[in-house]
Amino acid sequence: MKQPELGKVIQQHRLSKGMTQEELVERCNINVRTIQRIEAGEVTPRAFTVKTIMEVLDIHLPTDDPERSRPTVKPVFSPIDQRQLWWTGIAGVIYFLVSSYEVFWNIVLMADAGVEQPEYFTLLKIVVLISYAAFAYGFYLVGQRTDNKVLQFGVVFLILINAGIIGTDIYSGKVVGAEDVWFGVFEVMAFGVSLIPFSLGLVQSKKTFGQLYQVIGILGLITAVMFITVVFTLLGTFTWAVFDIACIYLLFKHSQGKEEEKREMLGF
Repeated sequence: MKQPELGKVIQQHRLSKGMTQEELVERCNINVRTIQRIEAGEVTPRAFTVKTIMEVLDIHLPTDDPERSRPTVKPVFSPIDQRQLWWTGIAGVIYFLVSSYEVFWNIVLMADAGVEQPEYFTLLKIVVLISYAAFAYGFYLVGQRTDNKVLQFGVVFLILINAGIIGTDIYSGKVVGAEDVWFGVFEVMAFGVSLIPFSLGLVQSKKTFGQLYQVIGILGLITAVMFITVVFTLLGTFTWAVFDIACIYLLFKHSQGKEEEKREMLGF
């Protein structure tokens, strides 16, 4: 097997066993940088190195039948993971619908100080926060299963920042920005900043799941910049909606465990 297929197969077997690169190099007695370059498809290792790695990862490559020469790779997500991803996708749908209604009221309340917010507004924000945390957890699981630390950090950072924003509104009993424009600007900018690590984590997932993750991650970064500048917040609201829908799609896609996705991850 040639590169880059060899590197992807090694990476997927390592991840399916829950093994880090450091643990693999310890058992193979090779350099960490070597493993990194092999998995990235940058170098073709010596036959002895390949044999050692495959013995440690229990990879079998029969040579008598060309049609069977490709190793069987365990999927990144177990059946339990797939069920969890499906439910986080459902949480994403709930979040998208409820948050759209919340955003509508935020705009109305900030545009007209004479409008009274509905009595259920606090409950609405609590539902948004809970559904958002459940939705984001799906990507924490993705990052966990693919050893993507940036994505895991991005999810935690995203939840904490948004919990702070929503929590402030809940504590004050009103949309803070409607009373203090500058605080509202700060909340918008904070939300934009919260999207950056998460979006970078999605971009980094390209090497595992393909270019779609990179495209969606870049869309997230563009949305983040729009919110941070404040001037383009309205346009950013629309790109944010597209970004959320795309993220929901990714969770449902992973929950299906399609064979096509496995082949894409292997580069076949």
